[in-house]
Amino acid sequence: MRFAKVHKFSVYAVATLGLLALASGGALQGPIGVFVAAGVVASWWAEGKWIESRGYARAQSALLVLALFVQVARALFGGHGILDAAVEFAALLQVSRLAYRRSAAEYQQSTALALAQLIAATVLGAGLSYALCFLGFVITLPWALTLGHLRREIEGNYLADARAGRAGVPIDVARILRSRRVVGPGLLVGSSLLSLPIFAITAVLFVLFPRIGLGVFSLRQSRGTATAGLGDEVDLSGHGTIRDDPTIVLRIEPPNLPENPPSLRAFRLRGAAFDSYNGRAWTRRSTARIPVFREGAEYDLHRVRGDFLLRQQGYRITLDGLEPPVVLLPPGTVRVRVEPRIEAGYPRYPELSRDSANELRYAAQDDLGLVYTAFVPAAIADDLGSQSADRATLDEPSRQRYLQLPAVSPEFTALALRLTDGHDTAIDRARAVTRYLRDYRYTLTIESGSAERPIEHFLFRSRAGHCEYFSTAMALLLRASGVPTRNVTGFLGGTFNRYGRFYAIRQGDAHSWVEVYDERYGWLTFDPTPPAREPAVAQKGLLTEIDAVVEALRARWRRYVVGFDLRTQLKLFQGAARWFDFGGHRSRGRGQRGVRAADASSADRSTGRPSTEFALPVFAAAALAAGAWWWRHRQRGATSATSRTVRDAMALARAFDEAVAQRGFSRAKSRSLVAHAEALVAQGAAIGPLALEVAERWAAARYGEQPLTADELDRYKKSLATFEDPKPRDAK
Repeated sequence: MRFAKVHKFSVYAVATLGLLALASGGALQGPIGVFVAAGVVASWWAEGKWIESRGYARAQSALLVLALFVQVARALFGGHGILDAAVEFAALLQVSRLAYRRSAAEYQQSTALALAQLIAATVLGAGLSYALCFLGFVITLPWALTLGHLRREIEGNYLADARAGRAGVPIDVARILRSRRVVGPGLLVGSSLLSLPIFAITAVLFVLFPRIGLGVFSLRQSRGTATAGLGDEVDLSGHGTIRDDPTIVLRIEPPNLPENPPSLRAFRLRGAAFDSYNGRAWTRRSTARIPVFREGAEYDLHRVRGDFLLRQQGYRITLDGLEPPVVLLPPGTVRVRVEPRIEAGYPRYPELSRDSANELRYAAQDDLGLVYTAFVPAAIADDLGSQSADRATLDEPSRQRYLQLPAVSPEFTALALRLTDGHDTAIDRARAVTRYLRDYRYTLTIESGSAERPIEHFLFRSRAGHCEYFSTAMALLLRASGVPTRNVTGFLGGTFNRYGRFYAIRQGDAHSWVEVYDERYGWLTFDPTPPAREPAVAQKGLLTEIDAVVEALRARWRRYVVGFDLRTQLKLFQGAARWFDFGGHRSRGRGQRGVRAADASSADRSTGRPSTEFALPVFAAAALAAGAWWWRHRQRGATSATSRTVRDAMALARAFDEAVAQRGFSRAKSRSLVAHAEALVAQGAAIGPLALEVAERWAAARYGEQPLTADELDRYKKSLATFEDPKPRDAK
């Protein structure tokens, strides 16, 4: 393998992984990402003499200065985050270094930049894709560092003599860099083994020093996933086209999940509610929000009877970062328990607030999302598809707000009165409208969006639409008959992941329905949308299984790596203490919890298996010790071999200088042995052939990693010391 090609590949691999790690955290999006990717690809062919020109160097400097000014202006005046601007400039700087690879220094600068970008990616968001980048980085970084050091040594030793012809006979450094004798499989495999102690050290540091947070995340603006239906406006002409979007929004872990879990087709997650319709879009008339009372880690949402509190089911929800930061909840949720962030050693809980329609939001400072448990009374949890626990009474101003109607035709009013005629209660009227709309056709194609009055076109012309048309039509028909309603958006259904034992809710599960106010029961849920299609049969196949495994790994990475904090560290150390029975004698008298901990420890000892919580630190410590011993042994061996080779080469060089000096051919300090021997051969000196043989063997030992044997050194020294010039023939 050619040295220059292998070194170039290793540096490009490290640089690409650093940029991919940034992209996995949400940076380098849009045009800047395309420009960086194109720049990295184009820089691969930046070779030859044209990069040595002054014009090329000046153009590089000018473009970098321009990029710096642009990024500073975007951060100060364009609303761009400071951290985002710095990360994008670092990516542009990486492209510049890759396109200006004149010597080992530029390669080493690219490697250092890649390492800094990998570190920055941990701040931007360390997802599963970051883990893959980190794994590749750990493997390729020793290559780049080792080969970069060798290149610097080659250029430092050879170029010093080769430049300006100071060596008499110039040395072709480029030929040395193209050599296939410098790098072999053994060197690459050996340097790759350095990743083992690096990974072990990283694991130990990760366990000992969890992510405690020092306010770095505040430098980056929140950039959650934009989710349809959760913003400040829902436009009927632009919604309903995301049915096949596979992006996961959240993951739900229901309590007491059986071995064969049921379908989640009717499971609802409530997000946003809208009260005002202008003829084409839903908005909110009231935007005032009030904070939710928190006690410890729990937030009270509804006051319920004491017997309800004794019969609650908790749904653990891992919510990815959303824009806006809406907390999605099952209908009837009475309280929420949020897992805090640990910053500077202290738990930090988010601020939750809600509006008059009970839309819950959290104060997002980054796009890491939220992990919480939603508690639902058992009576409501048995039928999460059709009930609501919001029993708030409506005052007259609020009632009028939920009866607001845009301009409608007499035909629309007549339909509303005909459908609700003979039904006295709000529930009966809602059921009648639902039955009527269930005869319409569901479609993802927006057929009524361009009409002047989309809902009336949907009701009387196309008779087909997506969920927003069905829910809007029902809300307006009921309002026309005097029933307060509001349009609600959220998610319906989910896909079970058998590897992670959770339900995945995707963007394609977004849905819209209606909440109807009844004087006796409060707000109740009604869904007039007919089934879009028959229940899909669970797809099977290699790609489906791989996708499920990746999603399960991503969930575990989020829970056990990204979410690793002081609390998790404490649990890990407590598991280690139980394994050693350090705390066994103190478990007595601590109540049932201490007894359970002691029983768990005894169970581990009885089975002869160590605690799984303790396996990671034990393995990491053993790997670290083994790696340190191997590294020290290798370094000692390498240092000893290198020192012996250098000493032998220096001894041969001294013997060479003494032999040629005795014959009147002293070597100048600025001339290498090979150049001096070639000059002796050119002059016809008798010792020239022997001197050239010795000089070439010296170069192979000093720079070609071909050590001299003791016999070779003795033989060459003896030949130089005993060499006699041939006697000239007597003239006759």
